[in-house]
Amino acid sequence: MTVASELSLVTIVAPHTRMDVALPGHVPLSELLSDLLQHAADGPKGEDLVEDGAAQGGWVLSRLGKAPLDPDLTPSQHGILDGEELYFTPSAQAAPEAVFDDVIDAMATATNERVGRWQNTTSRVFGTVLASAALLGGAAAILFTGTGLAMWAALGVGGALLCAALILARALGKAASATVLGLLALAYGLVGGLLLLGELPDLGDISAPRVMTAGAVAGVFAVLAGIVVIPYAPVFHCGAICGFSLTAAAALSTFLGASPAEAGAAIATLLVALVPMMPMLSFRISRLPMPTVPKSPQQLRTDGEKVDSELALLRSERADQHLTGMLTAVAIIAAGAEVALAFGRTVPATLAAVLFTLLVLMRARVFLTIRQRLPFLLAGVVGLVSLALAFWTDDHDAATRMFVLLSAAAFLAIIALGYTLGVVGKQVSPIWGRIVDILELLLVFAVVPLTAWVWNLYWAIRTING
Repeated sequence: MTVASELSLVTIVAPHTRMDVALPGHVPLSELLSDLLQHAADGPKGEDLVEDGAAQGGWVLSRLGKAPLDPDLTPSQHGILDGEELYFTPSAQAAPEAVFDDVIDAMATATNERVGRWQNTTSRVFGTVLASAALLGGAAAILFTGTGLAMWAALGVGGALLCAALILARALGKAASATVLGLLALAYGLVGGLLLLGELPDLGDISAPRVMTAGAVAGVFAVLAGIVVIPYAPVFHCGAICGFSLTAAAALSTFLGASPAEAGAAIATLLVALVPMMPMLSFRISRLPMPTVPKSPQQLRTDGEKVDSELALLRSERADQHLTGMLTAVAIIAAGAEVALAFGRTVPATLAAVLFTLLVLMRARVFLTIRQRLPFLLAGVVGLVSLALAFWTDDHDAATRMFVLLSAAAFLAIIALGYTLGVVGKQVSPIWGRIVDILELLLVFAVVPLTAWVWNLYWAIRTING
């Protein structure tokens, strides 16, 4: 027997009849019971089937010797297999769990039904993780070697991984495994880029020019991987944005002498400004048709625009994936900027770190899906941890560090628990939402002036005329 992907071909056993039916895997059983009962009632001696069940609490579906199936769940969620038999039983007479008179049979049944059994999927995941760890270890070995030959080895292995991803994605149809190989190729591209400018005898010699070439090579590898593994291209869009942003930040340090805090603030400011444009950009990339607005009353009356519903749904999901990739890249870059600013150890850098931390935490509420909201929340957590570590490692006495960090931790815990217990799942006045909108808007307006302060532009302007 195999699990059906869309339909479960099962046999329904009623008191006086048997029915072979195909249950849709995505419809709750509660929506199917009435139709199944009606079909059973149309069978032999089924005239009083519905009334007899109602007198005993209604009919339920169950496996032989098992508890009734939850009507709120779908056949797929119940793991119903092709070829299974399900029994109509009055609710008041639902069979209890089977009683075993053979200990070995009970142990075998419990083992087979135990949640968390090792399955084929588990073996694949373990093998993939092991292979990834081995390849990442190889990338680390190449980096620590740091010779010209190591550079060619990194680029060669990265290219080979891209070719393997191409074969897996296009010839074998294993896009998920191809995505893993593509991400590993990015790691090798990053290492190759670090070694592109010459030998690296010591990791402490990594400079801004090396980081610039590393980001560029990783970005190119990400673009190629996105072309190779089309189903998971948004993942590599995230990698490409991060790689080229790293290149831009390193270029600011290389050509303008910017510090990590200054470069991080500039790149984060640019991406924060681009976030409102990303939803429309994701629509364009997914070729989602935009609705046409009638320009005259005649066009409004004769509006006959047809929409391919299935294609629109597919492209809408694709647009959401592209948006997720771009937002994840923004969150990663914002987290990096927060770390650089927090350890900048200047007043404007610290204020900018606080600003970006609050901004990403507030921006997270706009997105409804976990995969879009969680990266922003994690970026905010990174900012908070970075600020705490920067204060802890600064030149303060132990008592001051303990008092300040304990007070900040208590304040954060009160806010988090208050939100969890007092806000989540409850009706909140729209006024509070509007207040948060205004606060976020004020923070957005403060980004550019604060970034200019981080760059000491105000001092530079004052000293233009001496």
